[in-house]
Amino acid sequence: MKTIMLSVLMCVLAAIGGYTLGKSRAKTQVVEKQVEVIKYVAQKRSKIQAEPNARRDELLELMREGKL
Repeated sequence: MKTIMLSVLMCVLAAIGGYTLGKSRAKTQVVEKQVEVIKYVAQKRSKIQAEPNARRDELLELMREGKL
């Protein structure tokens, strides 16, 4: 009886440990991808803002191309 209870307890602990480990790794990957996207957008935005006095037509064209 003790061996059955011990093996059930070990299975439950292994399942909880595996779930926790998988969950922590998934969060790390998502955070890294979000940081990369934010850096890319910030670089593009600063490049566009550095250009002198963009007119309305130019801004609309950039919006249609998905660059703004």
